[in-house]
Amino acid sequence: MGGMMRRYGALLALALAGCGVGANNSAAAAAPGADAAREKAIPCSVQAHGMAAVIGGPRERPERPACDDSVDPQRLALGELIRIIPDQHPSFYYILASRLFAANRKDEAVLWFYAGQLRYRIRLACHPDLAPDTEPALFGSLQETVGRQINEYAGADPRAWAATMERALAWDAATRNGFEPKAPCRAAIADQRGGMSGLIAHVRNNEAQLRRDRAAAGLPNR
Repeated sequence: MGGMMRRYGALLALALAGCGVGANNSAAAAAPGADAAREKAIPCSVQAHGMAAVIGGPRERPERPACDDSVDPQRLALGELIRIIPDQHPSFYYILASRLFAANRKDEAVLWFYAGQLRYRIRLACHPDLAPDTEPALFGSLQETVGRQINEYAGADPRAWAATMERALAWDAATRNGFEPKAPCRAAIADQRGGMSGLIAHVRNNEAQLRRDRAAAGLPNR
């Protein structure tokens, strides 16, 4: 439990600034279907991330097909992006969350942020050979940019925060991963889901203290 909580410690610190997702907000229905038979091509926007790519051009791993630019998550209608999100790279969940937040659909944004964070953490844990200046660096950047604004909204209501993380866990378990197979990542899935479960338990068990800490920092509670 200690290791799991350390992995989520930075997230918890951010979330003290803000989770207000009510239980009555509708979540997208879990998308049934089979997991991907093999990993899909990396989105070109993801493949291009990192200083090595900027300096030397996009790097293609021999076992991976050319990058995919068939989906533009910034321009696709939100309803369609939600529909296809199970088949997308985890970074697209962050874009979805950011767009929903900007559209004042903040409760939905929190849900998709946590679903995306979980799947991105699983991906990184399952693929420790990823170049640190590419997908891992992009994850850190998204956590800071998208994560900060969403968590500043999110942590003001610990009960709703915990309930939303539980909904993200349930969605992940019930929904295919159309971007890459789940089976080879079973250990990473169990570990990262356990980490989020540990955070949920921490929030539920420390609601009063979290509220006191926010008040002492001059932050609002709900």
